[in-house]
Amino acid sequence: MASNLPPVAVLAGGLGTRIRVIAGTTPKILLLVEARPFIAHLLEYLVGQGIDKVVLCTGHGAAQVWDAAETHTPPGMTLIESRENVPLGTGGAIKNAIHQLGETFFVLNGDTYLEVSLPALLARHQKEQALLTMALVRSEAAAEKGSVRVAPDGRILDFREKVDAGTGLINGGVYITRATLFEGCERGEAASLERDLIPRALASGGTILGHLVENPFVDIGLPEDYLRVRDHLPKSDRWQ
Repeated sequence: MASNLPPVAVLAGGLGTRIRVIAGTTPKILLLVEARPFIAHLLEYLVGQGIDKVVLCTGHGAAQVWDAAETHTPPGMTLIESRENVPLGTGGAIKNAIHQLGETFFVLNGDTYLEVSLPALLARHQKEQALLTMALVRSEAAAEKGSVRVAPDGRILDFREKVDAGTGLINGGVYITRATLFEGCERGEAASLERDLIPRALASGGTILGHLVENPFVDIGLPEDYLRVRDHLPKSDRWQ
């Protein structure tokens, strides 16, 4: 039976420069967590939410990533590859796959893990008629990761690269967006979703929403985070 949820683009083409001291040339999404490639955990999470179509945006180590993803695709899920021949960034990778995704779709970073209720994210997105809705988490490392400033009604105001030490809201790596966000990006053009397309949409008055999630957040692109979760991936009791 087909899901009534939109498809998901999983961004799996990054070079993994931050984790190279541990991973070498192994793509981040293939790093072992609980003795399985990280992609296996992402696909398991998605099928558990009712997602039945995933577009895997590959780049660095594309053949390896695709082979592992195919091996670990859960029953009932259709997996499609969108391969970039040159690095396109997060925004360019999605634009490259836009014809396979439709008018509204989810996006997951392939090097982070955050359990979000995708139906709840979709409902909030539709109710507010947002252009993009982004999961946010609280972090004590906002000073180094950059923080997101949010208005009382949940609208994102801006991104700050450098902030004072302390807790702040950061990007949780889970989004739902309309395809119109990518209209200013040509296919084959490199662009960053976070640094180019979202700020451009904010500057033109587009509604970008933040959706706060209190569940554990993991970024395996950071060596210390990866080593912390390599043997045990923290999971939540409930999806928000």
